Amino acid sequence: MTLRIVTDSTCDLPREAIQSLGITVVPLSILFGDEQLLDGVDIQSEQFFRRLERDPNMPTTAQPSPALFTRAYERLIEEGATEILSIHLSQKLSGTLESARQGAQGVEGARIEQVDSATLSLGLGIGVMEAAKAARAGAGLDHVRALVTDIFRRTHIFVTLDTLEYLRRGGRMSRGQELLGTLLKVKPVLSIQDGEVVPVGRVRTRQRAIEDIISRCTALRPVEHLFVIHSTTPDEANYMRDRIAALDSGAAITVGRITPVIGVHGGPGVLGVGVVTAPDEQSRTISAR
Repeated sequence: MTLRIVTDSTCDLPREAIQSLGITVVPLSILFGDEQLLDGVDIQSEQFFRRLERDPNMPTTAQPSPALFTRAYERLIEEGATEILSIHLSQKLSGTLESARQGAQGVEGARIEQVDSATLSLGLGIGVMEAAKAARAGAGLDHVRALVTDIFRRTHIFVTLDTLEYLRRGGRMSRGQELLGTLLKVKPVLSIQDGEVVPVGRVRTRQRAIEDIISRCTALRPVEHLFVIHSTTPDEANYMRDRIAALDSGAAITVGRITPVIGVHGGPGVLGVGVVTAPDEQSRTISAR
């Protein structure tokens, strides 16, 4: 049996990892008025954030159509896949997972299943990457599904924003909440819990937000994998990478830039760190299967 891995463009994995592991990425869309652009295909992060600052149209986002998934699955089957595991961002944040399920209906020639990661960005991407590695090593769908479900169970993300404006403009918060945060110069610290973005802290300065995030990650040691994400501040991302490297010298570290689709809601200045905690007894049981 040949297992292939499919995900969506919110995974934020470096392009070289996607290519080397043979991961298929189905893009979401960004809409500037009537113009629709495929995330990571028609527009890249650098182009997007430059346009975001000057374009009078507030961009919106759209999930992939089921037809995009159908084409992706059928192409993999033509290439010899007999099993396909499609892993996507939280269904509480997007209808992408449902599009994947609809796209699989009627596709013949392979067993196709979907996984709700209950997260996004590199929280999704790390699980996808490990799934692809296991598939390359010959693991079957059932084992890889259990493997990634366990990884997502152990994944934690903490993010700070430079401005609350894009959350408000995207309908994620009220004008009153945004004004309060601005007047108090509040820098929120956000996390993902049960598939939803939730506030877990508020501090007065960017540096305090960074220290808060590092403190939260430190409390989760020991760790298996660390990752850093940013939208427009690579120097801060490198600083975070160097700081969290001290948490566990044996942990892998991945640095990624957020996709335009996530940038629509976070805006410039997004900075975050994620942790996959070390395997526990439940993890070892899965690995032994």
